[in-house]
Amino acid sequence: MMKIWAICQFELKRTFKKPSAYLLMFAMPLLFTFLFGSLFGGSSDQTIHIGIVDKDQTELSTGLITQLKSSELVTFHDVEAAEAKNLLVQQEIQGVFTIKKGLATQLFQQEKPEITFQHLPSSTTAPVVKQIMNGAVRTMGMQVSAAKTVSQFNGEDWDAIYNRLANGQEKQLALTKVMNGDGSNGNVLNRMSYSSAGFSIMFVMMMMLSATGALIEARNMGIWSRLFSTPTSKFQVMFGYFLSFFAVGWIQFFLLIVMSSVIFDVKWGDPVGLFVLISSLLLAVVGLGLAIAAFAKTAEQQNAIGTLIIVSTCMLGGVYWPTSITPGIMQTMAQFVPQSWAIKGFTELNVGGAAVGDILTPIFILLAFAAVFFTIGLSKVRYE
Repeated sequence: MMKIWAICQFELKRTFKKPSAYLLMFAMPLLFTFLFGSLFGGSSDQTIHIGIVDKDQTELSTGLITQLKSSELVTFHDVEAAEAKNLLVQQEIQGVFTIKKGLATQLFQQEKPEITFQHLPSSTTAPVVKQIMNGAVRTMGMQVSAAKTVSQFNGEDWDAIYNRLANGQEKQLALTKVMNGDGSNGNVLNRMSYSSAGFSIMFVMMMMLSATGALIEARNMGIWSRLFSTPTSKFQVMFGYFLSFFAVGWIQFFLLIVMSSVIFDVKWGDPVGLFVLISSLLLAVVGLGLAIAAFAKTAEQQNAIGTLIIVSTCMLGGVYWPTSITPGIMQTMAQFVPQSWAIKGFTELNVGGAAVGDILTPIFILLAFAAVFFTIGLSKVRYE
C-alpha cells in the first residue's frame, strides 16, 4: 500500500506544480460557464417565452402541449388567439404556435399537422423553437402510428393504446420551475446552472486527458522499466496512477461545485447522490483516458486525439446545449456518450430534488462505460 500511495502522491504533486493546470481546472470552466450561461440567459426570467393557441381542443392537442412544456429551453404558455396577438406586439412573448383543428385526423393519416408559427421579425430563437415543435410532433406521430398498427392486430381502440404509450414515455425535466408535492416551488435549473454542470464535466475530462498522458510519458522515458526492476508489481504501479487521477478529478470537481455555488448561486442537489454520480463519472472519464493512452504513442498524439473526442462528444452529449433541440438522429447518438447520462443525473438532482435512488440509471450506465473503457485500456496498455 505504501508503494501505491507513493506513486499517487508523486503524481498529485507533479500535477499541481504546473501553473497551466489551474487554468484548465478552474479558470476555463468558470469562464465558459459565465459566457454560455449569459448567452442563453442566466436566469429563468430570461427564458424564451412562446404562446400556444389550441384550436383543436382534443386529447392529442393537450398531450402535444404537455410534451412541449417539458422543453429545456422554452417556456410555453396557453393563450387565446386575441391575447396572443397583443402579447406578441408587446414583445412579452417571442412567438405563437397555433394548433389548427384536425390534429388527430392528420396524425392518424400520417399527414403533416397544420400548425402555424408567428414570431417577431428580429427573433433569433425561431429555428430552435421550430425544432422543438417538430421533435414533439414527430414523437407524437410515431406513437399514433404505433397505436394504429397494434390496434389492427388486437382490435383494441387505438386511442387507448396511444394513451398507454404516451403515459409510459419518459418525461424530460424542464429547466424551469418544478412544483413539489406540497405545491411549493423547487429549484430552478437556469442556463447558468446547466452550463456549470456541463462545463465542469467537459473540463474534468480535459484534465483527466492531460493527467493520463503521464502514463505515456512514464513508459517512453523508461520510468516504468526502472520501477519494475524493483519489488513493485504492475498492479501497484497502475493502481497508484489511477488513484492519483481519481483524486485530481475529485479535487477539481469539488472546488468547481463550491466556486459555482458561491459565484453563480448554483444548487447542485443531494450531496450523497452527487457524490455517487461524480464518482461514477470519474471512473468512466479515467477509463476513457486510459483507453486513449493505450493506443497513442506519444503524449502529444494522445492530447490531439483525446481533445477531438472530448469536444465532439460534449457537443453531442448536451454540454453546450440541451439535446432536446438537436435532430432525432443526434439525440439517439447522444445515448452512447457518457456526458449525456451525467447531464441527466445532474439535472434530476438539481431540478427534481432527486436522491441517489432516483438516478440509478445514469449511475449504472456510467459504470458500464467505465467497465468498457477500462477493459479496452488495460488490455492494450504497453509497459515498455
